[in-house]
Amino acid sequence: MKLPYIFTQIIKTSITCILLLFSTTLAYGQTNLYDSIYTGGRWRTFLMHLPTGYSTSSKYPLVLAFHGGGPLGYQSIQFQSKLTQKSDSAGFIVVYPEGVKIAGNRTWNAGGCCAPATTLNIDDVGFVNTLLNSIFSNRPIDTTRVYATGFSNGALLCYRLANQLTKRFAAIAPVAGNLMYYPWSPSRAIPIISFHSYQDQNVKYFGGVTVGSTGTYFPPQDSMFKIISSHYGCKILKDTLYQNPTKYDYFKYANCSCNAVIEQYVSYDGEHSWPGGLSSGGVPVSNQFSATYLMWQFFQKYTTICQPTAIHPLTEKKTPTVYPNPFFDKIHLSDNAAGSCYILFNTTGQTIWSGNKIEEKDFSFLNTGIYFLKTEKDIIKIVKQ
Repeated sequence: MKLPYIFTQIIKTSITCILLLFSTTLAYGQTNLYDSIYTGGRWRTFLMHLPTGYSTSSKYPLVLAFHGGGPLGYQSIQFQSKLTQKSDSAGFIVVYPEGVKIAGNRTWNAGGCCAPATTLNIDDVGFVNTLLNSIFSNRPIDTTRVYATGFSNGALLCYRLANQLTKRFAAIAPVAGNLMYYPWSPSRAIPIISFHSYQDQNVKYFGGVTVGSTGTYFPPQDSMFKIISSHYGCKILKDTLYQNPTKYDYFKYANCSCNAVIEQYVSYDGEHSWPGGLSSGGVPVSNQFSATYLMWQFFQKYTTICQPTAIHPLTEKKTPTVYPNPFFDKIHLSDNAAGSCYILFNTTGQTIWSGNKIEEKDFSFLNTGIYFLKTEKDIIKIVKQ
């Protein structure tokens, strides 16, 4: 039976709309791809997230995110970190590799930790190297902008990758981890931003045996960074840029080779968890800062191309540094000259505050967002969290 003309037009229009919606979803929607590659005599799995608006005509930064030891693989760190959401808003590809699952648990061979990956000598470095080759062959990646982050056992692996696959990574961001693969001898100084909690009993900040069944001893964070910064030739060691015993501390090692820096945020709350993320297993999470936000801000500064440290004459004009940035309540300035006048204004140009004692002013009342601080010679972009 032949349908009336008006019905055939309605059907054609409906089909056209459905196809258009489908093609739009493919072009602009989020995409999660769970896949595997064969390496080291076994199939290794990973989840790849392509950001909203993904296009093969663009070159994307790549972030590898390594889960902690436990029964879950990509699900744990994807949930904790919210890196998938950050990938969509910032426009990078994030890949969640998975450790080999043995006796119900997935772990990484990070050198001095963790079983069973260590006892079976699983070649996780080889897996990551092969995985990167595969991704580079199949996706439009800016190979100079590849970064690694990880939680706990995954953070330990970040240090080992920086040590052994130095040329692959532009920077790393370990969360609640430690260096367990020695000697530390990367071919260049890789920038590091690290996140920890003084309350962490699994990887204790001041060193010691972990609470749990593994009985692993982790050295103090200061000892670890002393080794790393010494290899980097850093001239400024553990410069305390912010300290608040009710919130967090912010340390920086600077003037290192290749213009690399080491930054660390340590909270006074939270435990063995992802700061600013979601709680896994009911473990308290610090909300003093967002590790995901801060690491992406950090990553954007670096590529794999080594930039030798420049020596500037003493007469060169110094641009003040705002810290912490992002900030929560008070703003601190390096080179804060006595009597200098400062103006804080928002993105519409509205003046929020002006004065000369900026470190005494509490800005916790501000809404989250972007602001600008005008000094006598500079305008500095800052972010309120």
